[in-house]
Amino acid sequence: MTGMDKHSLEVNMLGTSFTIQSRDERGYLQQLVAYLERTVQGIQERYSSQDQVKIALLAGLNLADELFRCRNAGDQTEDTSSTEIERIAERLIDTIERSLTEN
Repeated sequence: MTGMDKHSLEVNMLGTSFTIQSRDERGYLQQLVAYLERTVQGIQERYSSQDQVKIALLAGLNLADELFRCRNAGDQTEDTSSTEIERIAERLIDTIERSLTEN
C-alpha cells in the first residue's frame, strides 16, 4: 500500500456507527479513536447526561482545551507536536461534523 492509499476504520461510539477514511495508517487511526473513546468515557462518568450530542460536544471541548493548552505552553516556538495535535483535532472535528449531519 502506498502513502496515497486510504485506510478505513469502522467506529461505533455514542450509539452511532461511521467509517473514517484517511491516508494515515490504520493503527494511527485506531489510536485516535481509542483516545476519543477514553475522553468520551470520562465525560460520561462525570456527567449524568444521556444526550449523546452533549457528550460528544463536551468531549470535543475537552480535546480543544488540551490543544489550546499545548499550544499556549509552546507559544514561543511552533513545534511539530502542536502542529500535529492541531491537525488531528481538525480531522476529529470534521469526522464528528460529518457523522452528525449524516444522522
